[in-house]
Formats: sequence, C-alpha cells, structure tokens
Amino acid sequence: MVLNSILYAYAFVFTLFSWGMNSTVHTALLVVCCIMFILSQWLQIHPAWAPWVRLLLLCCLHGVAQLNWCMPLYLLVMAKDTLSEENKAKAWSLSFAYATAYLLISFSILENELSTTSHLSIIFQLFNFLAVILISRFFSSTVKQTEMLKREQKILSTRDTLTGLFNYDESHRKLEEFVVQEKPFLLILIDCTDLKSMNTTKGFQAGNLILKQVAELLKILFSENLFISRYGGDEFALAIPLEKNDKEMVRARQQLDSELPKLTGIQITYGIAQFPDDGSTKDSIILVAEHHLFMKKREMWLKREEHLLRSEKLRVVGELASGMAHEIRNPLTTVKGFLQISKANGYNIENWYALIMDEINRMSDLTAEFLQFSKPHATQFRVHSLHECFQRVISLTESEATRLGHEILYECTQEQINVVMDQDKMVQLLLNIVKNAYEAMPENGVISLRLNRQNQYAVLEIADTGKGIPADQLEKIFHPFFTTKDSGTGLGLSICHKIVQDHQGTIEVESFIDQGTKFTITFPLASKDEEQDLIHAAFI
Repeated sequence: MVLNSILYAYAFVFTLFSWGMNSTVHTALLVVCCIMFILSQWLQIHPAWAPWVRLLLLCCLHGVAQLNWCMPLYLLVMAKDTLSEENKAKAWSLSFAYATAYLLISFSILENELSTTSHLSIIFQLFNFLAVILISRFFSSTVKQTEMLKREQKILSTRDTLTGLFNYDESHRKLEEFVVQEKPFLLILIDCTDLKSMNTTKGFQAGNLILKQVAELLKILFSENLFISRYGGDEFALAIPLEKNDKEMVRARQQLDSELPKLTGIQITYGIAQFPDDGSTKDSIILVAEHHLFMKKREMWLKREEHLLRSEKLRVVGELASGMAHEIRNPLTTVKGFLQISKANGYNIENWYALIMDEINRMSDLTAEFLQFSKPHATQFRVHSLHECFQRVISLTESEATRLGHEILYECTQEQINVVMDQDKMVQLLLNIVKNAYEAMPENGVISLRLNRQNQYAVLEIADTGKGIPADQLEKIFHPFFTTKDSGTGLGLSICHKIVQDHQGTIEVESFIDQGTKFTITFPLASKDEEQDLIHAAFI
C-alpha cells in the first residue's frame, strides 16, 4: 500500500515537472500516458503478460516526457514485478528488460548531447539498476525465508502435525474467543473408541491413517465449523455455530451416530455442550462436554459388558448341557445294553438287576445334584456362628474319619465369629470339602480345620495331607463335570463355589503333590446391627 502511494505520487510529480520544463513531446499525450501507467498499477492485473504491459506504459511515459528523472519509477515498478515472481529466470529477464529499456530511452533523449559525462552517468545508473536488483533479490529472499519460518513456527505451535488440525492449546484459545464474543455454539468432543485396540492389533500406522481419515471427514461433515482440533491422542474437538432452532444439534447427532462410524468403520463416542445454555465460561462448557462424553462411554461399556455376560451365560449353559448329556448318556448306554442282553435271554434281568439299578441311581443322583447346582432356590439368610457350623460338620463326619483312620484337628479363635448365612448351605459347603479331603488321603491322614478373624472377614482353612492336585488340574476343579474320581459327578466343588459366591465370599486353593491341599475361604463378618438382631431374636 505504501509502495503504491509512493509510485503514484512520483509519477504525478514527474509528469508535472516534464510539463513545467517544456520537455514533453505532447502535453495531452503525456497526461494520457501518466493516467494509463497509474491505472496499470492500480488495477493489480496478474496474468503473465501484465508486467510487460506495465513496462511498455512506463517506457511510453518516459519517452513522451523526454526527461531522465524517472529512474525511481523503473526501480519501484521493477521491484513490484520481480520480487513477487517465484520463477528466478523470469524475474531476472524482467529486471534486465527494465534496465535495458531505461538505458535505451535515456540514450535516445540525450542523442543530441555529445557530453561524455551524461553518457557515463546513464551507464553508471545501469550499474545502479544491477546493484538494486541484486540487493532487492537478496532482501526479498531473506524476508521470504523469515516469513516462512514464522509460518512454520505458528503451524507447529497451533497445529497438530499428523492431521493438520488445531492442537489442544489452540482449541482452548479459540473457545475463549468465542465465549468472549457471546455467540451461541455447540462444543462436541469426539472419542475414537476402537483406536487403542486397533493400534495394538494392526500397528500405529493403521491408527494414524484412521486419525487422518476422521480429520478429513469432520471437515466435510461439519463444513460450517468454527474450528476443528485434535483434542488428544484419539480425541477430537469441534465447535459449530448454533442458531435459535435445534437443527444443528439434531444434524450433529445424526452425523456422529451413523455417518462418521459408517465411513470410518470404527466406533465413535461423543459429548455435546451448548453455549451459553450449559455454561457461561470456557471451562464450564468443556466440563459439561467431557461429562456427557464420559456418560456416553459408560453407557457403551455397560452395553458391552451386558453382551459379554450374556455370551458367557450362553457358553456356560452350553457347557452344562453338554456335560449333563454326556454324563447321563453313559449310564443310559449301560442300561440299554443290559436290556438288549435280557431280551435275548427271555427278558430275565435278574443277573443284571443290581447293575441296572446302580446306573439308574447314578442318573438320579446326578440329576439331583445338577438341579441343586443350577436351579435358583430360596435361601434363609440369618446371622449364625461359623463355629457352630464347624462343630456340626465334625459331628457328622467323625465316625467316617474314625473308620478310615483319619484324625481331625480343629483350631478356633476364642472370639465369636458370626456371618450372615444360610446355615444349611454353609454346612453343605464345609461337608463337601471335608469329604473330599477324606477321599484324597490314604489311611491315617490328618485334616486340619482353622477358623479365625482378619479385619472384617472370617477366614476358614481346610487342609489335608493327601496326594495333592496336579498344577494342570488345579484351575479346572471348580468347572462343572470335571472330576478325577471314578464315580464322581464333577458337580461337588462347583456347588461349593456357587455357595461361596452367594455369600459374597471368596475361595482359594493351594496344593502340592504328595503334601496335601488347602482350601482358604473368606466371608464378610456380620455387622454389629445384624448381631444385635441375632441376640434379640434369641431372647424372644
């Protein structure tokens, strides 16, 4: 702008001096040339031929004026046309054309003057042209490099290098500006949910490609945005202007719920906040959007967990059904075989009656245990003493222990340990584990029962001196129908595990070959209020 003003002023002054000194060939033609020259500079024409037209008009003005005071005009116009030219060859061609035109017209004006000094002055001015060209090109190159560095520095400080979008800090600055302007807008935070797993399975290059794709799609889907930024690793933030109606909100939800996931092939979660309805400051708007994003993630996580739980239930049901069918088919096959043999012997089943009844009883027991394991039933939870449960189990199994030659050692703390329980189920739990211990030990084995308290939990330990459980089987002992016994159903420990879960407890197993096995069970202790209810009920 300043350069143009100087150029116009100097062209006008140069024309006045030419007219005032009567050096011009024709006054009207001089005025026309001046006007045409100024218009060529003012119109800012940019085609490839435009610099040559400006040079031609300048030569006309110089020739008509017949005055060699227009060297500054040549330099100014040359600077404008050559410094903005990226092609160096074309820039140098223009520079030499300006210098040559000035030299030729100046010599033609002075052709009647044989002064050697005048001619040397013109040649010296030519060298001035060349010096100005070199200096201007150098400074132009320096200025361009400086501007390029500034632009690159600004890009690095405000833009994300991968996607080219605004970065986290710049998005906050933009939000602050929009809040100050008090114009309604929607802030949307977007999370690419599946990107972390994709980085793990397919590598970071695939994840980066998706991020670039999401960035481009956001520019297309939300072309009217105020800004789009990469808010975090796999998060984006964008703001769109909001009118008085809710069309922008509806459209944004539609794009984020269907279009963006469909085009990218990944799952998208998002949170939306509306300024100024949801907050009047930048931080409050961001907080609301992040809260909505978190709730959306939580909802998605719950749906996923529900789906996994349903799948797990179906898998367990399938395993139970398969195991049950297998276990029942074996005795049925035996009974079928005996009946076929009895048919050949005139339906006389006397010889196989005992075996047939054993197989039928086995199926009956298996069905009963399976129903006990799978069928939900009413439980009577009351506050009871675990010490009493142990005493009852010992009294029920003491005779069998004596018959097998086993010894029972029971250690119990002096304080009362009460737990909210179904007493019958608790006795069944302890009875199953104790009987398993009897069967796992050779003669003259020792079973140790311990009951103590740790913080707010009751800890039960049942250890035997049996042959132990191999490491490869230890993880399977609670699976339905897994058993190492010849006549076992594989449901005993599964039932025990279910009883422990129903009582909010945990069960752990340690086992060493030829040293024995120890079950450690924990239950939460009854609260003081629950114990008071027990005492009150006892007095009643």
